[in-house]
Amino acid sequence: MKSKQGKYFVGTILILVFAGVLLLSGCEEVQKEPTEKRIEIKAGNDDGGVVVLNSLLPNLTAGFLNGGVGTEEGTILGVITAGENDVTSRALYRFDISEWNNTADMVFHLKCLYRHGNPGMIDIYVVDDFGPLPSVQEADPSDVSDIWNLSESGEKVGSISPSAGEWFEITISKSIIEVKKTSEGYLAFMIKLSDENIQTGNFYTFLNYEYAVSHNEHKPYLTKATL
Repeated sequence: MKSKQGKYFVGTILILVFAGVLLLSGCEEVQKEPTEKRIEIKAGNDDGGVVVLNSLLPNLTAGFLNGGVGTEEGTILGVITAGENDVTSRALYRFDISEWNNTADMVFHLKCLYRHGNPGMIDIYVVDDFGPLPSVQEADPSDVSDIWNLSESGEKVGSISPSAGEWFEITISKSIIEVKKTSEGYLAFMIKLSDENIQTGNFYTFLNYEYAVSHNEHKPYLTKATL
């Protein structure tokens, strides 16, 4: 006849085994939530800005392109004073969506870092691809009309008044994506003030690749739109 201690020992083992089976079966039932698929800006020269000298408008669209050096604190959009000149800046973003299945709308996600003065609303356009931007700004202004005027042939996808320190989202229909996506698989955006005829000192600063890397932030990105 088994002793009471032996019965107690066997009973304890059975309880532990049973509990282990429950834990294992429970682990099998727990499933991880699917992670959100994102397409981020791939390189520093895939986003940046185009800036024109206000004093030369409308007769001459002269200014600068920059997609790298000097943009570590974000991309400026609006009217500012640079040196002795008043300039107007627009923001540019391009994404490689070559591996994306174009069966749904997409959402453009961007963070407004700062808001200075009262720049008002912004307009977001899907435009023809402008190609990689120069990593270093040229010393002298040049004709940038081919980039500056992309909004005229672009598809306006939204107008908002972003808040400083917050992300905003703009949905792009798959029909626009099909038209504007290049054969290499790039989809490009231009963002500008709705009213650029405002006083200097009214501007936004937006997240870009360089800021994201240096401040450990998410880069600007695209996702699939949800119903």
